[in-house]
Amino acid sequence: MQLLQMPKLEQPEVLRLKNIWKTYHGGHPAVKGISFTIRRGECLGLVGESGSGKSTLARCLLTLERIDKGEIWLNGRPLHELTTSQLRQARREMQVVFQNPSGSFNSKLTIMDSLLEPIRCQNKGCPSFLDSLSTSEWEIASKLLEKVHLPASYLARYPSELSGGQKQRAAIARAISVEPSLIVLDEPTASLDVSIQARVLNLLKDLQEELGLSYLFISHDLSAVHFMSELLMVMQQGEMVDVCKGKELFASNRHSYTKQLLELFDGD
Repeated sequence: MQLLQMPKLEQPEVLRLKNIWKTYHGGHPAVKGISFTIRRGECLGLVGESGSGKSTLARCLLTLERIDKGEIWLNGRPLHELTTSQLRQARREMQVVFQNPSGSFNSKLTIMDSLLEPIRCQNKGCPSFLDSLSTSEWEIASKLLEKVHLPASYLARYPSELSGGQKQRAAIARAISVEPSLIVLDEPTASLDVSIQARVLNLLKDLQEELGLSYLFISHDLSAVHFMSELLMVMQQGEMVDVCKGKELFASNRHSYTKQLLELFDGD
């Protein structure tokens, strides 16, 4: 008897951008009509050279920049229509891991206080994925470090006492601590040694699969984007010039700019 295979259920939308435009003073359009969707558990890779509009687009979707035209929906809420106070609340559903881990931490706070800062600000308790009923802040923080393969002894340290890779792991732990709907990864491995980059990417991939995380992965490194993302979007001068699934990246019908990036990738 042949078993019928059930169709895979489509995950709910986390983020939807529709026809986003952003023009700075002087009339320079930094983002031109960008649209995409990220579903729960997905990673969308955004690649392009410096000046392509990647960072501006990220600031727009994080509502750190007001868009000129378009729509931004987060978990079904129209961010483009919310008031300033409503936006502050909505931003809590998004976290960011930046390129420079040293700049992500307050040098005067211990790693434990840095990890717990988002939880305290949002009045949240122990994250559900830690499988712990403990209300002890130390135990919560130590379990968060355990998730990113760092020992609890690091909780008493200050950022200056950690390496770049260790700080980035701590930044990832802090980002997942409040169970956000979306994590924006803005060049998360660009400042790390090559030997450390792969470990951080593997960690991000493992956490995504384990916790069902949704990522927007922004990078100029096509190899990193290809490794992390189910879907790749290529930006050039503010426009989305190419979109493809990872396995289609090397197809002959790719945009000429994508092929240029691939040549740079091949040359590394």
